[in-house]
Amino acid sequence: MDFTRALTFPFEDDDWLSKLGLGLLINLIPIIGNPLAVQGWSFRLAQAVKRGDPTPMPDWSDFGGKLGKGLMVWLASFIYQIPTVVVFCVLWAVFLLPAMSGGNDDLAKTLAGGASIIAVCCICVVILYAIAAALVYIAGYLRYMDNDSEFGTFFQFGDNIALMRENIGDFGMFILYIFLGGLIASVVSGITLGIGSLLAGPFMMYFSGHLIGQLATKVSSPSAPAV
Repeated sequence: MDFTRALTFPFEDDDWLSKLGLGLLINLIPIIGNPLAVQGWSFRLAQAVKRGDPTPMPDWSDFGGKLGKGLMVWLASFIYQIPTVVVFCVLWAVFLLPAMSGGNDDLAKTLAGGASIIAVCCICVVILYAIAAALVYIAGYLRYMDNDSEFGTFFQFGDNIALMRENIGDFGMFILYIFLGGLIASVVSGITLGIGSLLAGPFMMYFSGHLIGQLATKVSSPSAPAV
């Protein structure tokens, strides 16, 4: 995959300023714009990259279609992360344990120590699960690109895991590039005293969309069967 290409491709489009400018404004709209519409826009971008479109960045026509597609992509991602939410709820409850000591200092210290151990274990579990879930979700995303009327493709875990395992090196490179892209966005935001954070959303959407499109061209992604 080409990291530099994912950064610079928009500027080869004669209409890049209007497309990114509208993306910036739409990104500022809570929920409707970010995350829904911009995720739908990124999804269409990824499909265009996979098709080999020389100017893959979509315009903002068919806003409703992008909004609906973004909702599907976001919903699938949310479902994948439900176990993470559950673990964090458990973690929150664990931190209440010392309050159950009834004023007994020794018991409070024991409960606090136990809570710390459980908290560390929960955090490790969350990190491991989040990485695994992200990889399987990306595989589902790639397969959903082939037939975006089949939402159930995201949850065909056997097929998604098989696709991920067969192309683990490419998936790992994708995760690394996304991390580096986020790091760049964070550095720019820090240098500009937070002003650059306004651009971070549209940047990560077009950047990640192009990388997903590149990843889709590298892996075998059979059309999903009807569900």
